[in-house]
Amino acid sequence: MLNNLLQSIFLVIVSYHTPFIMATQDFRKETMPVRPRSLYTAHSFNQEESNLSAFQDYTKFLEGGLGQMELMGAVGWQPPWRGPMQHKAPYYPGDDIYHNDTWRDLEVADAVAVDYTGSVTPHGTICLRLRDRVKVDMTVDGAVRVTNPKNNIILALSRSGATAGLIHPNGRVYHYGSRVEIQARHPQGNNKYAKMWYKGVSFTAEQCALVYLVDAAGTRTTTDSFLDMSQDFTLNVFYNDSRHGPSYVNEALSILKAAQYWLTDDGIDNWIINNVRVSQTADGLVRIHRCNHKYQMRTSPSNGSASVTSPFVHCTASLGQTQHLFVRRGERRMHFDGNSFIVRNAGHSAGFDDKNQLKVY
Repeated sequence: MLNNLLQSIFLVIVSYHTPFIMATQDFRKETMPVRPRSLYTAHSFNQEESNLSAFQDYTKFLEGGLGQMELMGAVGWQPPWRGPMQHKAPYYPGDDIYHNDTWRDLEVADAVAVDYTGSVTPHGTICLRLRDRVKVDMTVDGAVRVTNPKNNIILALSRSGATAGLIHPNGRVYHYGSRVEIQARHPQGNNKYAKMWYKGVSFTAEQCALVYLVDAAGTRTTTDSFLDMSQDFTLNVFYNDSRHGPSYVNEALSILKAAQYWLTDDGIDNWIINNVRVSQTADGLVRIHRCNHKYQMRTSPSNGSASVTSPFVHCTASLGQTQHLFVRRGERRMHFDGNSFIVRNAGHSAGFDDKNQLKVY
């Protein structure tokens, strides 16, 4: 009898307090703020957004086999979601690596030489060697890749122009489809990241726990991820969707034999190869035009400048006293001068100042 009475009292108490407990839990769910997911917990490879996160290995097509380990350096690059960098890792190899590998003389069995500057590689691509060790590679479809080893600069443009890449000591820019991924390299190691896409411009830093979005409403925190740009993505830009391989050697040789060359009175070398115009001035500036100047690339070994221009994106970078990294796509902008990092979209601006503090303009 006593046990039955105690059980009845317990059931009455539980049934009386259950609505209050459930209401308290619902109240906590509604009132407690949710901390945005930080960059360190966000995964960089979003397979639903892009299939370009896993880069293919095209290093075997390079003349000297300049692989990813040389590009990254001996220490290696640590993605931001693995924690802040403890040291500044070398992003680019030294001049000796480019000189020994990429710029070694081809053997007769490895290439079909046409003149002292142009050749066809056994991979079915055209290689044009210019002064100051600048090299221009082209596929039979019109994809272009330019390497400037003196300043550790690589430029690439796909055959359709819908994909482009820029690797520069000041940062990296990867344009694919409707998105532009940006990595701005900070001298002290606190690199900045930005992404231009349909929502606006997302940005963050390696030592920042939050990701910000600048859209039509202003600046706010968000959850976003960024591509791992430690690899040489310019190889994907150059080779993807382009015909290459030993079966295209004869076609590339025919294209190179039909190339035009002339030297102007002011000392500018000019080539027209497969409707791609390449010119180099006396001071080493290389300019490449394709499709009636709709697609342009340029780099200068003398001052370390580089630019890629297409109907979809425009990006420039330079070294020296006026060093910078600038990217424009539509109404979206990103500017980095080595200290301040600013993104703009729909009349709103935000970024990090020279003290790595968030600043909304």
